[in-house]
Amino acid sequence: MDALDTAKIKQTAWDKLDGKWSQAAVAVLVFMLISIVIDIPSAFFEKDSTGQNLWKIIETPFALGLDIGLYAYFLNFTRNKETPLKRLVVGFTSGWGFYFNLICTQILALLLICLWGLLLIVPGIMKAFSYSLIYFIILDHPEYSHFEVLQKSSNMMYGHRMELFVLCLRFIPWLLLGIVTCGIGFLWVCPYMTTAFCEFYQQLKAKNEDVPEVATLA
Repeated sequence: MDALDTAKIKQTAWDKLDGKWSQAAVAVLVFMLISIVIDIPSAFFEKDSTGQNLWKIIETPFALGLDIGLYAYFLNFTRNKETPLKRLVVGFTSGWGFYFNLICTQILALLLICLWGLLLIVPGIMKAFSYSLIYFIILDHPEYSHFEVLQKSSNMMYGHRMELFVLCLRFIPWLLLGIVTCGIGFLWVCPYMTTAFCEFYQQLKAKNEDVPEVATLA
C-alpha cells in the first residue's frame, strides 16, 4: 500500500492558501466568535456546578454542527471551489436528517473509541484515528448510515493512521507559534492545519476510489 507523503500534503495545503490567507483567517475568526457565543451561558454558572456541566452537554451538539462547518469550508478550499462564509453553518442548514446523522455518528464513534480504550490506551487512540474522516465522509455521502460512515472511515484509514499521526506532528511548531502569540497566530495556524487535513482526505479518497470495500469496523 502506497504511503501518503505528509510533507507534500503540508506544502500543497500551503500552496492552496496562497493569496487566500486573509479570507481563511476571517473564516476562523467567525468560527471562534460563534463558538464563544455558544459557550457564554456557561459563564453564568459556578465552576464545575451541575448547571455548568449540564450546559456543556447541551452545547455539544451545537459544537459538532459548527465543527463540521469548518471542515466543509476548508474542504472547498482544497477543491478550489467557491467558499462563502455560510459554508461554516452547513451543519445547521442541511436539514434535520443530516444533523441527526452527524450527532448519532459522533456518539457511536465516541462509544466505540471508549470501548477500545478500556482495553488499552493505544487501541483507543488507533480507533480515534480510524474514525478521523467522519466529517469528510458525511459531507461527501450524507446518504450513508451511521455504521456506513464509520466503516468507510475505518476502511480508508487502514494502513494510513501513522501517516495522519506524522502529519499532526509536523504542526507542533505551528501550534507552539499560536501559543506564544497569545492565540492570535491561530487565525493562520488553524486554516493551515485544517486545509492540510482536508488535503490528506482528498489524496486518500483518490487512492481508495478503485479499492474494494472491506466490511469491518475493526
